[in-house]
Amino acid sequence: MSMLNSINQKIIFRNLLRNKLHSSINIMGFAVGIAVFMMIVRYVNHQFSYDRFHQQQESIYKIHLGDSKSLPPAIAPFVCDNISAIENFVRIDEWYAGGSLGYLKSNNETFRTSDLLFVDDSFFDFFDFELLYGDAESALSSPNSIILSESLATTIFGNENPTGKQIEYLSDFPSATYNFTVAGVMANAPTNSSIQYNGLISMSTIQYHKIRNGNINEDWGNWGFATYVKIASPKVAEQINSLTPEFWDNFVSERWQADKNSPRAERYKLNMVPLKEVHFASGQKRSSVYLIFFIGLVILLIAIFNYINLSLAISTTRIKEIGIRKVIGSAKNALFVQFIKESIMITFIAAVLAGVLILLLHPYLKDFTGFDTIIAPEHFIQTLLFFIAGVMVIGLLSGLYPAWFLTKIAPIRSLKNEINRGKKGNKIKQVLLVSQFVVSIILLVVVISISKQVNFIRNKELGFDKDHIIYLSGSSNIDKSYDTFRETLLQNPEIQNVARSNGRFVAGLNLGLKHKVNGEYKTFRGTTIDPDFVETFGLEIIEGRNFRKGENDLYNTALVNEQFVKKMELESPIGSVVSSLKNDVTIIGVVKDFHIYSLRTAIDACMLCYYPWNSCVNIKISGHDIENSIAIVEKTWNELVPGVPFEYHFLDDDFEKLYKTETEFSSIIKLFTALAVFIASLGLFGLISFSAVQRRKEIGIRKINGANIYEILTKLNAEVLLWVAIAFVIACPIAYYAMDKWLENFAYKTNLSWWIFALAGVLALGIALLTVSWQSWRAATRNPVEALRYE
Repeated sequence: MSMLNSINQKIIFRNLLRNKLHSSINIMGFAVGIAVFMMIVRYVNHQFSYDRFHQQQESIYKIHLGDSKSLPPAIAPFVCDNISAIENFVRIDEWYAGGSLGYLKSNNETFRTSDLLFVDDSFFDFFDFELLYGDAESALSSPNSIILSESLATTIFGNENPTGKQIEYLSDFPSATYNFTVAGVMANAPTNSSIQYNGLISMSTIQYHKIRNGNINEDWGNWGFATYVKIASPKVAEQINSLTPEFWDNFVSERWQADKNSPRAERYKLNMVPLKEVHFASGQKRSSVYLIFFIGLVILLIAIFNYINLSLAISTTRIKEIGIRKVIGSAKNALFVQFIKESIMITFIAAVLAGVLILLLHPYLKDFTGFDTIIAPEHFIQTLLFFIAGVMVIGLLSGLYPAWFLTKIAPIRSLKNEINRGKKGNKIKQVLLVSQFVVSIILLVVVISISKQVNFIRNKELGFDKDHIIYLSGSSNIDKSYDTFRETLLQNPEIQNVARSNGRFVAGLNLGLKHKVNGEYKTFRGTTIDPDFVETFGLEIIEGRNFRKGENDLYNTALVNEQFVKKMELESPIGSVVSSLKNDVTIIGVVKDFHIYSLRTAIDACMLCYYPWNSCVNIKISGHDIENSIAIVEKTWNELVPGVPFEYHFLDDDFEKLYKTETEFSSIIKLFTALAVFIASLGLFGLISFSAVQRRKEIGIRKINGANIYEILTKLNAEVLLWVAIAFVIACPIAYYAMDKWLENFAYKTNLSWWIFALAGVLALGIALLTVSWQSWRAATRNPVEALRYE
């Protein structure tokens, strides 16, 4: 038996070496398909592993109000007091106290940091982040305590244990400096955690220093806190989500003037989101993950179809071998098993090669996939078992039809080298190939459509000028010297204008406001600016005037956009008095609608108020010499604020980040499409090889009867044209439906033009013809005597 197995293995390797070209193409196509599928499986597994490493994941919920993920800090104790099933809560301040961006200073060295989170002392009762130094029970119990991430601690203190050391914290906004004690060091946040941090600061610090008055348990105005609660029973959470508690309906009606069951009340609806679902709680993340997995599965199926087609093409050289082995006594079952073993061995070789491809591709895809290691160390055994089982299953599926087809041929027909697959065999061949081109055309339509939408987004008129504007981090630190800073900069021709705003403009308007219209409250967004802002950003005032510096406009006036006028039903907006922050304001101007959010969102009513609460400095530079312009700003900054590092950002870069998902998705789809088309082309190449061998006698007879090379090429390629045409007819409605659904996510979108589908069809046809032309030419130019010498 061992000798027989050895002989069979030698036969397998001999056949691979005898057909080097086809074998190489076969293995390479299979390897690419397996590599893509393995990477996608790892990506999907990573996405669905978010926050599942916490032991109490089943009882932890994040509170959302409507679509809002960040809440006022007073909600947590209020809800906890009124719902007995809630055992405890923890709040995470995402921007309120200035922790989102700031500086840490130690030994006269300043470090720019982000994601320093103010958290309640119950943080470690909820989450299982590893604490390397310090005591989880007491580390966050005292004011002015900070826990650093391992990477930040190493950056500042090296490899020593910094517990007990003093560190200075400089907040961006509100502008302030605090002295903290390092209470511990924690491991870096895993990549599959929805909570990312560089450090944790005790929440009692806010109350101790009276940051923004400090009484966060009574603060209902600042929506900047992620709020988590423990609920022992999932049924209670489901009841809250399905039937809002009466106390909450009454509270919403009183505080936010939103009557029960009204559209406005939906904005404040309590929603308990399970911790393991937080990653997918908003946007199209889950559907995108499913779509990518589906594409990976389709590419793997294309690779399997290719293996079947190419195996059949190669098998034409083995018909006599099979006939001889049957004549000398080989059983049909033994031959069948040999072909299955051959399929599994080729699959194994392809899988090993796929592993090499993954190692080469992973560094370039790491930003998209979100994970640092190809195999999670804690899942090594499971991954290995999955790999082995996958090779066996894929090898078995791929080898079934070729093994059945080759072993069913009668010995006498095998010895005559006669192959007749029959109508059923031809149908299978055609279905496999048409399926490949259906997928290829759909993916081509998807790529072209996404690229068209991304170009539409990038070239869309925004209603203001975002080019050559930089904004400065830590701008609140220049409050006292701002006028001098601005005047000094404007003395240089490279600086065109300087203005202040409440936050970076692309981040959106950070104030949620409401105004009563015909007895009903209507919401709008607002922010505060100074009088130089409109000119700096190129906003167009279509009615009225801009702010004027001075006491009369300060606090008392506002600019609104066109949507505000429509939503608030203002027939004569100029001079109208509307609700604002702390008092009513008079509208003095209407600006043309502008886009500061993603184009997925329709422009809503907004208001720009003249208030002095502006922490962001925006600078319009000429663009002639950007490096010199930035150097001028840096020099002026360092002269006026020597203790705060100079840091700037380009506004147009932030706009690019708004569409990071679309850009990355477009890039990954382009890659998948190229791979799918490549694999499909390999399959077509194999089929044409098979077809040419099957029809060599027919071609020889046609040539003897006077057919020229052009006529034979037309005859051979006509079948391919038919396959692509059928695939085009099937693919177009599927692709149209898919892209129409995807474009529904955008309030402003391009149209699905007819030329998108035509271009995809032409590309598919061109690729197909290029693939088959060489084989068709060889078949058409072959000496007919070679095919007919034995007839």
